Amino acid sequence: MNIKAFILVLLTGSIFLNACQKNTDIFVPDPGQLNGPDTGWYSSITAAMPVSVLKNNLLQAPYQDSIIVNANYASIVTPFGIQVNFPPNSCATALGQTITGKVQVELMVVKKKGDMVRLNKPSTYNDSLLLTAGEIFITLKKDGQPVQLAPGIKINIHYVDLPTNAQMKFFIGDETNTERFGWLPNPDLSNNIIVAGPSAYEIYTNRLRWISVAYLYDPNTTPRVNVAADLVAYFTNANTVAFTVFKDIRSVAAMHGDLNTRKFISGKLPVGKQITVVVISKQGNDYYLGYESAITQTPGSNSLIQHVRIVPIKKSLPDILSYLSSL
Repeated sequence: MNIKAFILVLLTGSIFLNACQKNTDIFVPDPGQLNGPDTGWYSSITAAMPVSVLKNNLLQAPYQDSIIVNANYASIVTPFGIQVNFPPNSCATALGQTITGKVQVELMVVKKKGDMVRLNKPSTYNDSLLLTAGEIFITLKKDGQPVQLAPGIKINIHYVDLPTNAQMKFFIGDETNTERFGWLPNPDLSNNIIVAGPSAYEIYTNRLRWISVAYLYDPNTTPRVNVAADLVAYFTNANTVAFTVFKDIRSVAAMHGDLNTRKFISGKLPVGKQITVVVISKQGNDYYLGYESAITQTPGSNSLIQHVRIVPIKKSLPDILSYLSSL
């Protein structure tokens, strides 16, 4: 009787343990936790996607000051080598009505290549690389509302960047495509002028927002190659940005997500240049940074693309910003 009871206990225990084992095979993620990496690529990027949040978190705040607009000249003098001079009665509403009184000025000067990455302002025109002396952003506001330059007004920008280069031209930022920012040549030669002095550039312009002092670096006769970042599947255009940063010149090229190959690919870049391919991603609440050095090479007979393998690793956002400041 005792033996039968013992066997019954063993059988009951075995059934119980087996049931418990089956229950442990069912995994239920914690609330708010990702069920798995997102490997999808998308034809359009929305504000809710992680890559949009990432871009916003990389942004820098502009320098802020104010001027008094009236019949006198007004100037903004910054601690980072730029002075903006405003003629009398230089501001107007969208309807052309003259504005007087205090006007807020927001200003940014982008010299570091890491800042071009942070602000998503690569130095490219169409499929060509620009060597830039600096990218400048100026906007005006009155009581929080945008203000324009009055008709016929040109501001003067005194911009220090040594050594100056007489090849520099005037470019304007093309902001019509928020995903693919680029630069366009001077649309108004009579109202947008750059003079290269011995120690600074004098810029005269009737435009606000993004302008650049730059010139085309690689002529069409230079051999060129597209560079692609090779990444694992869950780094996609929905959560990742990629850039090619040149080491010996002040130039950065964006690497855009290609839906067909599911890779981030640059435009055509000059060969024989030292570069760093930089990848930044936001996965859930985590950030990732990867970078790899290479030399652009003449494409082989079987491919027009140079592949660079990148393995991003988890980093804090301050660590990523610190790395970008070193570029």
